[in-house]
Amino acid sequence: MVDESSVVFITMQGEYTCNPKYIAEEILRRRLPYTLTWVQRGHSIGPFPPEFQFVKHNSADYFRSVARAKVVIQNSHVLQRSDAQKGSSQYWLQTWHGSLGLKKLEGAGGDHRFYKRMRKLDNTQTDFILTNSTFEDAVFTNTYWPDVPKPMLGHARNDILFDKSQNTADVLRKKVLDRLGIADSGQKFLLYAPTHDDNDGSVPLSGVDISGLRSALAERFGGTWEILVRTHHSNKRVSDAQLAGLPRYCHNASFYPDMQELLVVADTGITDYSSWICDYIHTGKPSFLFSTNLEGYAQQRGFYHDFADTPFTMATTNRELLANIERFDQGLYDRKIAEFLEMCGSIDDGASASRIVDKIEDLMAS
Repeated sequence: MVDESSVVFITMQGEYTCNPKYIAEEILRRRLPYTLTWVQRGHSIGPFPPEFQFVKHNSADYFRSVARAKVVIQNSHVLQRSDAQKGSSQYWLQTWHGSLGLKKLEGAGGDHRFYKRMRKLDNTQTDFILTNSTFEDAVFTNTYWPDVPKPMLGHARNDILFDKSQNTADVLRKKVLDRLGIADSGQKFLLYAPTHDDNDGSVPLSGVDISGLRSALAERFGGTWEILVRTHHSNKRVSDAQLAGLPRYCHNASFYPDMQELLVVADTGITDYSSWICDYIHTGKPSFLFSTNLEGYAQQRGFYHDFADTPFTMATTNRELLANIERFDQGLYDRKIAEFLEMCGSIDDGASASRIVDKIEDLMAS
């Protein structure tokens, strides 16, 4: 029997992060009379709000909680991967964890049996998939959720990127640096966070001229720079070993649970093709692309955009990367951000969580 007050939250990371986190926080802010259950994994570190109840992923309590919830919110295929069963009086909401590209969804166009199964389950079990743009609507329709309603309500996780208050910036900077054990000397931070590449097993930053990069950032933007390195979720367990030989001004941020808080703290960002950079542009802060395996990845996975249509410059060598930093033009970058967001039909505006929880309140009352 469904508990009419129960909402369950699931992230692929198992952490308090991504869209489910910011939806939960809006529910808590409104003091709605719901029972909130968060699905943890063995490595979950939190901290979590005291109002939550908890179950372990794939435990008996997990399956019972999912079966009894009126609304279940996830950001990946976790429910489908675990063979959870959906009741007719429940609502399963998908928020996804990506954004406006750049790389194509994993398995989206493939014929592998696993992805065929995911597409069938996602399309039949998901009641709504939340989007932030006409671009995402098309991607979701052409991949896993062709027949699923797609309310364009925005990404709750991006609301924080529209908060330009100095107080928020100061609070999050202290929170992040304290947790990472970094002394605050007024330094600036580069966030370097590549995506997962099945055909490139190199250690993050191993192909980067770190010293030259640090000097180029100081020359173009001023200040003393340190680097926050965040490996892809699939690589974070080995990240301490992978990054142990880096200079002292490089810090492993792979275990920090909330990527969006890192985006607020970072003064600039570099990735290869990870879609976090499409969230980051809402801050207006400089960002760059760097890949030494561009052609291989294009053949392996493919991209949704021609890089020329994005705000980002792509470099495939250190010389190109340093030159792109040297030539960075904030005015041109701002114009290209506006053009890119318009091209994608983006609606993110800092109020997505509010719109989403309005929707959830309607579902809970139905």
